[in-house]
Amino acid sequence: MKYKLIASDLDGTLLNRESALTTRTTAALKNAVEAGVLFVAATGRAPRGVGFLGELFDKDLPFIVLNGASAVMSKSNKVLFNKYLAFALAKEAFEIGLSRGAPMIVWTDRRLWVSSTHETTEAYRRHYGMELNLVGDFEELRDENIFKVFWVDDAERTRLYQTEMNERFAGRLNCHTSMPQYLEFVCSEAGKGAALEEVGRLYGIDRSEMIAVGDGYNDISMLKFAGLGVAVANAPDDVKAACSLVTRSNDEDGVAAIIEEYIL
Repeated sequence: MKYKLIASDLDGTLLNRESALTTRTTAALKNAVEAGVLFVAATGRAPRGVGFLGELFDKDLPFIVLNGASAVMSKSNKVLFNKYLAFALAKEAFEIGLSRGAPMIVWTDRRLWVSSTHETTEAYRRHYGMELNLVGDFEELRDENIFKVFWVDDAERTRLYQTEMNERFAGRLNCHTSMPQYLEFVCSEAGKGAALEEVGRLYGIDRSEMIAVGDGYNDISMLKFAGLGVAVANAPDDVKAACSLVTRSNDEDGVAAIIEEYIL
C-alpha cells in the first residue's frame, strides 16, 4: 500500500513532553513531504498554535485545528472550512461548567473568552499571546461564531465529566478530552475524523491511503477513519484499542518511526 497522507496529533503525539519537535521527527516530516506525501497536523490548538509547523515546509499544507471545527492552509491561511457550535448548545455547556466551578475558555472566530481570571486561563493567554475577554453574561457571545467551549479541571474529574456529558449531549454535540485536564465541546459535525474525511475529499485521497497517529480521546475518530490508525505508546489503553498499530511513545519519536517504516 502506498500511503499518500499522514495526519498527526501534536501534543502527546508528534511533540515530546517538552512540546518540542526532535531532529529525527523533523527530518522524517520533511522527507515525507518532499516525497509527495500530504502531511496534516490535526490538533485541538487554534491556528496560531501551529504556525511553527507550517514554517518547516515549502508547501502550503492543510492543518486541522480546534479539534476538527476548522481547517486552514499552513502558509496562505486560507480557511478550508469552519464548523461552529450552535449558540444554545454552547451556552448550555458553559452554564453547566459554571455550576461545577470549572474555569472555562471559549474560542470564537474573533476573540478568546474566559469565564474567570484564573491561573489556568492566564497560562492559556500567555501561550497564545491573545487578549482574554471576560464573559459577564453568555448572551454577549450571541453574535459570535463559536468554535468550542472547554472546561479546565483535574484529570480525574475531567474523565468523569466526559462520560456524564457524552450521555447528556448525545447526538447534539461532540464532547471529548484533548489534554487530560481539558473537556472540550464542539458541534456534532466537527471532529478530527470528519475533518480528515473532508481533507481527503478535497485532495482526492481515499481513507485507505491515509495514516493517522494520535494519543487522545479526541483522536479516536480520525484513528478509526484512516486506513492505518496508529496510537503512540503513551496513549490510554482504550485509544490503543481503536487502532491497528501501536508505535513508540512521543518521547521516542513514535511518529518518525511510522513515517520511516510505512512511507519512506
